[in-house]
Amino acid sequence: MRQLIYWLLGLINFKEEDRIKIISLGIAFFCVIGGYTIIKEMKDALFVSIVGSAYLGKVKLLSMLVLIPATLLYAKLVDRMSRLTLLMFYALLYGIGGIVIALMLMHPTIGLANAVACGDRTFGWFIYLFYEGANPFVVSVCWAYANSITNPGAARGGYALVIAASKLGGMFTALGAYLLFAYNGFGWFMHLSSIGIYQLLLVVASVMLCLAPYYLYKLTGLLGHDKLHGYQAAQDHEENQKDKRTGMLSGLFMILRNPYIFGIFGMIFLYESVNVMLGYLRLIVLSGASESIADLTETMFWQRFVFHSLGLIISFFGTRLLVQRLGERVCLMLIPLLIGALLIYFMLAYDQTAVLIVFTILQALNYAFAGPLRESLYIPTVKDIRFKSKAWIDSFGTRASKAFSATVFDILARFTPGSPLFLAGSAGFFAGVLMLWTVDAWYLGKTYQKAIDNNEVIGG
Repeated sequence: MRQLIYWLLGLINFKEEDRIKIISLGIAFFCVIGGYTIIKEMKDALFVSIVGSAYLGKVKLLSMLVLIPATLLYAKLVDRMSRLTLLMFYALLYGIGGIVIALMLMHPTIGLANAVACGDRTFGWFIYLFYEGANPFVVSVCWAYANSITNPGAARGGYALVIAASKLGGMFTALGAYLLFAYNGFGWFMHLSSIGIYQLLLVVASVMLCLAPYYLYKLTGLLGHDKLHGYQAAQDHEENQKDKRTGMLSGLFMILRNPYIFGIFGMIFLYESVNVMLGYLRLIVLSGASESIADLTETMFWQRFVFHSLGLIISFFGTRLLVQRLGERVCLMLIPLLIGALLIYFMLAYDQTAVLIVFTILQALNYAFAGPLRESLYIPTVKDIRFKSKAWIDSFGTRASKAFSATVFDILARFTPGSPLFLAGSAGFFAGVLMLWTVDAWYLGKTYQKAIDNNEVIGG
């Protein structure tokens, strides 16, 4: 029976220790992405409900400033904690913090019971800023841990399965949240107010985040510390440098000095540049069709369920086969080509349906296809890059692209939306981004393959 399961999952040719790693990582990411899916959608909804949509621009700018000292603190902890301890610390921080937030939502003055949105309600600002760190300090750290214990061969076939498991986690929580909002807490089973639904979802998210490091701790017991390493050249470099502390800014300096790491930053920056431009239209469509904040949250969770479902199909039946047969280098080049095809369809159709279709597929491609490839690029790198540089990239790559795309959008907005000049400017923006992305993908694939073939470590 076990061999049949391994065959169905595509793990039949893996070493036993690699199978255990991939399965354990899959369970951990089921929990992490399941919890993060709830947090990602609810932080915006809660902020709009408590503070107001007029302050979204200000809180996004403030989040960039808050993340700077938070990332510096994280870099300090990387030098002082083991990989798993670091993950446990942040998972527990967001798990316990989420439960406290859930309890405070019922407060008559600062919670959701106070229906008057106001800019001086500190609790709403805290919720948004607190949860903005969940991606770089929980999801990103979990991937950094995975990259440090997985070798390139196991990642080639195994990361697609890890992503598939994460999609199942996202589907589970997104569908559950949608049904809770759509059917008023399953009135036939239990009656929950909208506040009660928010509280329940935050508690579920918090518990799932705390479970992820537990399963990885069990992995340590199953294999032992001596087998929890991945790329051998990187492991040897870590052993030689284990007593050396490089400082809080070393990760940032490595991004600026190393073209390979700057290229990974470029992948995120260029994807988000496209994503943000389409995201403006998506929010307009959703907010215009929603009657209340609960209705908006319900719709967003349904769309999140759809893209997780599509991501599951892509990761399990597409990513795994393509990476195993074509390799990382060719697959990296495919990403901008596939997204280019989607954008051509969008520019030709240019309607609300096209926006929703392209946005959903774009997100699914990023998480299910580009995601595992991007994470694999960290495997032949040193610890500072996998943990410190990655935190800076995940924290500020997205936000830098948002600032860039917002500037471009403001320029294009001077023309009438839908006019020939507006469409020409949009097409030129997308074409320029895709050209840069293609060059970046070629360079990353070439450098990665060279490092693996020569058993080299990048950043050493």
